[in-house]
Amino acid sequence: MPDEIRSSNAPSQHVDVNPPIDRNALIAIILGLLTTAAILFWIYQVNHALQLKIESAEVWSDYQIRIAKATVEEDPNLKQQYTEEQDVLRRHATELKDMSNSARYAAKFSGFAALFVLLGTAAAVAAFLSKSNYIGYAGILLALIGIGFEIKVLL
Repeated sequence: MPDEIRSSNAPSQHVDVNPPIDRNALIAIILGLLTTAAILFWIYQVNHALQLKIESAEVWSDYQIRIAKATVEEDPNLKQQYTEEQDVLRRHATELKDMSNSARYAAKFSGFAALFVLLGTAAAVAAFLSKSNYIGYAGILLALIGIGFEIKVLL
């Protein structure tokens, strides 16, 4: 028995310093990050809609000025030029107005999406605090609805 070494000490147990993260905590963290992204995307959509609205108003006012210039001008060549510019500006202003309305619609849906993801995050935090998996699943469902709205905005 010389090959056996006997120790009076019991074998040491490995103690894990970093316990695994709770599933509900992980869900809450991920949904929190998605909430941040959704809110930032909503802010971008609102700013884009406002920029298009301002640009549309500027082009529309330039169109109105061209109408006044065309009615005041007596030279037929300049009158024809103002009329042509007026048509181009009218088409461009109409396009910008349509784009502005579309961007406003996208901003509204993006806001709803951010709200649903935020509600999902709140449910996930409630699930983490109450140690309930079912509330966490409801939070995931709300976040998925919000992500669906975001995808609708992008398409």
